[in-house]
Amino acid sequence: MNKESFSDKIFELSEQFNRFVFEHPEVLDGIPDKAVLVLLDADDPEFNQANIDLAEATPLPVGSQRVHIRLKKKVRTVRQVHWEAEVQAPQFA
Repeated sequence: MNKESFSDKIFELSEQFNRFVFEHPEVLDGIPDKAVLVLLDADDPEFNQANIDLAEATPLPVGSQRVHIRLKKKVRTVRQVHWEAEVQAPQFA
């Protein structure tokens, strides 16, 4: 995984986690104060290992701990109905 795709993945996961927290603020109750979040993608073990390695190579601030946040994509399918109009000349009998 190159640096650009790694950075893109971090950005995407950060954005998605922020959206999740906005919709489910109670999730923050399970995260200790001063925690360092390590974002993981449930479908990308190569990225996860790289991010864990990076996190472990980075010193923790005093009084903090690492917390792994595993994110998984959920796809919702929405059926959309589109109407079409066909103009027809009236038929006279």
